[in-house]
Amino acid sequence: MKKNEILNITICSIMAAVSIILEKFVSLDLGMGIKLTFYGLPLMIVGIMFGVKLGLLTGIVTGAIIQLTSPYGISVTSIFWALAPVVWGTLSAIMYLVFKKSNNFIALVCVVLITSLSATIVNTLAMILEGIIFADEYYAFANVIANVPIRFLSMVILVIPYALLLKSIIRIKFVKND
Repeated sequence: MKKNEILNITICSIMAAVSIILEKFVSLDLGMGIKLTFYGLPLMIVGIMFGVKLGLLTGIVTGAIIQLTSPYGISVTSIFWALAPVVWGTLSAIMYLVFKKSNNFIALVCVVLITSLSATIVNTLAMILEGIIFADEYYAFANVIANVPIRFLSMVILVIPYALLLKSIIRIKFVKND
C-alpha cells in the first residue's frame, strides 16, 4: 500500500470518528424528529476531497457505527437510518464534480443544499418506514409529514454555515470555464 493511500485512509477514519462524535455529543435535538447537527460536515469534506469511493466507504462506516451505538438498538429499519451518512459522503462528491466548473460560492452552496436536502429526505423516509412498521400507519405518516416543514427549515438554516465551514476548512478548487 502506498504512503499516500495510508494517509487518505487515516484522514477518512478520523473524519468518520469526528462525524460520529458530532452526531452523538454535539447535536441539538429539538424534538419531533428535528435535530440541528454538523455530523454531515466531515463526511462532505471526505466526499469533496477524496471522491465518491472514499465518501461512500466513510459514510457506510459512520452510518453503521451510529446505528450500532444507537440508544434504540438495531432493528429492521437501521439500514435505512444508516443511509443518510452514505448520502452525505457520496452525494457531496458527485455534486462537487457537477458544480466544480462554476467558480463561485453559490456553486458550493448548491453542493451543500442538494446533499443536505437528499439526506433529509432519506431520514424522513426512514421515519415514515419506521412508523409504518412499528406504529399505526396513518398516525406515523401524519406525524412525520406534519414535521416536514420545520425539518426542512432547520436543514436550510444549516446550509450557509456548512458551506462557509467547508470553504474555510478545505481549499475548494473550482475550475474556471474556458
